[in-house]
Amino acid sequence: MEEIFKQLTQSIRNCEKIIFMTHQNMDLDGFASILALSSIANSLKKENYILIDNNQKNTSIKKCLNQLQESKLNFNYIYKRDVLKHLTDGAIIIILDVHKPTMVEMPSLLMKTNNIIVIDHHIKCKQYIQNTILNYINSNMSSTIEIVSGYLRFMNKTVDPVIATMMLAGMEIDTNSFNVKTASTTYETAAFLMNMGADNVLKQELLKEDKDEYMSRQKYIENSYMFKTNIAICTLDNKIVDGNILAQIAEDLLQFDNVESAYCIGYISKNKVGISARSLGKENVEHIIKNLGGGGHSTEAATQIKNVNIESALNMLMNELDKEVEI
Repeated sequence: MEEIFKQLTQSIRNCEKIIFMTHQNMDLDGFASILALSSIANSLKKENYILIDNNQKNTSIKKCLNQLQESKLNFNYIYKRDVLKHLTDGAIIIILDVHKPTMVEMPSLLMKTNNIIVIDHHIKCKQYIQNTILNYINSNMSSTIEIVSGYLRFMNKTVDPVIATMMLAGMEIDTNSFNVKTASTTYETAAFLMNMGADNVLKQELLKEDKDEYMSRQKYIENSYMFKTNIAICTLDNKIVDGNILAQIAEDLLQFDNVESAYCIGYISKNKVGISARSLGKENVEHIIKNLGGGGHSTEAATQIKNVNIESALNMLMNELDKEVEI
């Protein structure tokens, strides 16, 4: 990994400016990783910008943005309408926590330049961002935050305790409270963040959720059912929900006895159904989801299927699950 970090450092030092971007429906793993790299870029006196959605839906991200403002930690946020004026010949785009072109915050941006760096922790899928100057995908890592934390150590840099807290919160989400995708290096990263001043009280505040959203999720979970002996499936109604809701429900289902893997299906837009999958580790949900056009990690994966209803998406999922059992 040291060679990757050297290449990353050289690219940052040689560029004119940096545009940071993660996936659509930004989460804490992507956002906190960007904050850490932006902090490094600032320390190197490099002009940099963070591309965000001006209609942010993720509650934790909203809290983080407010906390950063209260703590007077200033970053350069830009929206899609402003990106192209910053995309000069000397600029590079650093993409974190995603490597599938259609899933980045602004896919059209990938056609404007080849000065792209990708850093991700998901299993590499067939449709990945190509023509990059650096592409590092390590699915053995718990999170992108774990990779970026390694880079902080390599650079002998620190981040503000507030940012360290957000990074720790992002790791907690991606590891389902350190229950999946967790190795000794994951705990070492958590300790590293604590040593930088990560605050457990603030972390809990950032991760608190809206009561109405929680109760709504529980109603869906009540209607979930078991498929075979160890797979929990939850199908939502016709209401359009944020993709993060599907992920949270799938994670919640893992808490119950005999559940080794869980899938949640629901509308994420008028003509698109999302499937989010989670596993405790014995079942490889990425293998199933990959066959449905998605990707992710062996314990965490998702896909989006256009022009189908929930029932059709459920049938497609069950067909894949049946194939897996036959094998």
